[in-house]
Amino acid sequence: MLPRAVLFDMDGVLVKSEEVWFKVCEAAGVRFRGRALTREEFFPTFGQGTAADIPVFGFACTVQELDAFYVTEFVRHLDAMWVNPEARPLLDQLAGQGVKLALVTNTVSPLAVQILARARLDGVFTSLATADRVTNAKPSPELVQLACRELRVQPDEAWMVGDSRFDRQAAQSAGVFFIGLGLDGDRRIERLADLSS
Repeated sequence: MLPRAVLFDMDGVLVKSEEVWFKVCEAAGVRFRGRALTREEFFPTFGQGTAADIPVFGFACTVQELDAFYVTEFVRHLDAMWVNPEARPLLDQLAGQGVKLALVTNTVSPLAVQILARARLDGVFTSLATADRVTNAKPSPELVQLACRELRVQPDEAWMVGDSRFDRQAAQSAGVFFIGLGLDGDRRIERLADLSS
């Protein structure tokens, strides 16, 4: 039985842009600390959010400056982004069954909008809970709580689909049933299409 609402993480679930983000963060390293970021530094931290990037990578900038740099730089590499072919059919199916949909992402709004448009996933989400709309991004529960408020559902009426420990912690802290994509949670699925089975 489906819930009233399903909240989706974006990166790693609907799209995959780790390589794009690596190129962006590599460039940010040059710009904000004088040397490029390495893969060894980047990949264990992927998905942590802009505010965490600054101290972890030793960047000399504000969150606002880094967000602006990320938006500009990311757009240059959008062609390298992979779109999950199961995403749009699943989202359309859920919407057709009356399930409310939200995006819950540590990406900032201007960039999330561009990614969704490039992936042809725009126009399906009632709520876009993005990092620039809350004080604390995932793993804090604030983005999940924002999405539930905007969809007008209680946490126990929603599921969240994510692929990282940040997603799982945010959902669990908010009291939302967590479905891990290739990750253990309240339920685990290996493919996005398995959500509706």
